Amino acid sequence: MRCFLGIFFFTLFSCLGQSINQKKMEEEIIAYQSKMYDKIEKFDTRPLYILQVNKNNCRVLVSCNDIPHWTTFYENIGESQAVYLNNYIPKSGSQIVTIQIYPKEGQEYIADNADVDIKLKFAKDIDDGVDVYKNLAHVELPEDIGSKKAPYFELKIPFTANVPWDFGKDLETAQDLSKVPNIEEKIVAKYNQLRDLLVNGDGLSFLKEIEYSDLKSCSYLYATKEELLVEDKRENMDVEQANLNYTNRIIEEIENYEVVFGYNNKLILLRSKKNKESRIRVEYDAPNGKGRDGVSKPITLYIPSGSNELKVW
Repeated sequence: MRCFLGIFFFTLFSCLGQSINQKKMEEEIIAYQSKMYDKIEKFDTRPLYILQVNKNNCRVLVSCNDIPHWTTFYENIGESQAVYLNNYIPKSGSQIVTIQIYPKEGQEYIADNADVDIKLKFAKDIDDGVDVYKNLAHVELPEDIGSKKAPYFELKIPFTANVPWDFGKDLETAQDLSKVPNIEEKIVAKYNQLRDLLVNGDGLSFLKEIEYSDLKSCSYLYATKEELLVEDKRENMDVEQANLNYTNRIIEEIENYEVVFGYNNKLILLRSKKNKESRIRVEYDAPNGKGRDGVSKPITLYIPSGSNELKVW
């Protein structure tokens, strides 16, 4: 399970800047991450909430508690994947998952052969095997969806969660971003600031910008410092042993986007109009002539209480 970007990501980005010593940057990142991992919260219980998404002949977006999930299902192809919901659950109590269904690209209405099958599952502990997961809910598209001539359809799954954390106050006290003047201009500037750090090879500053976001994922998906350091070491060895030489790197421009608010306007993100993904992404020529590849970091922003600055949530 990856809760953070890892050494591979920053090794890739740190070699973008010609004025940055790559080896020194890697060492600084490793040292910083080691200290960062000390801040991971630990809990006596480790429940896990999972959404199994199966879809075909349509496009699907998922949100939990009005927080868009970073994983999208917006391609025309059939897709089947389980996604974690833990860090979309601010605190124990009532929750709601929303599944937005759209026609395939080029179609006006959701087709008669469109298929969406969603299961909400629960594990008492993250290490439980899938055979002991409890099914909490199951929703599907109506069988007569084609006759409805629907350009859009929505399914909702209300459920009650019991989790050992509460980060609700952080969001509830955050600013209402719909009331911030020139908010689109400001969010575009923030995305470009993050992008510029990577263009300039400053992976350490980028890591500091996303620290809260990665710690949140690490904490609520129960990662430990020990396992993360082992994984970091393994990744870094893979990079060194492969003697990777990434060429033709392109960090995507911030363009062709739409602005999306979430969690009662406390969160905001830019996402691609085409695939609905919100991210900072770099693409490159894979080693050994294996075509193009890439890595990315999902980005959602907010302004915490007592601040006037957009930060990565």
